[in-house]
Amino acid sequence: MKHLESDALSRGGALGIYCMSALVADEASHKGFRDFATSVEAAMAALLSGLPREDQMQALRFAYEMALGGEEPAPPRLRLVYSRD
Repeated sequence: MKHLESDALSRGGALGIYCMSALVADEASHKGFRDFATSVEAAMAALLSGLPREDQMQALRFAYEMALGGEEPAPPRLRLVYSRD
């Protein structure tokens, strides 16, 4: 994550709350607290729906980058095409 993006998250606000909630929901799910994770995800959806479109995109992108933990995203999977010819 870029330094500027990290600063934006550390200031708090809706983007920071969304990203921190995503981390909490992921950890809760991995530790076996699926009902709690589902509740957090529902609250995240409500928060996200109340944000302007640009903030929604930023929140989703930041949360995705945080989930990757600095790793590069996986390359797209090959698509198999069936042809009768």
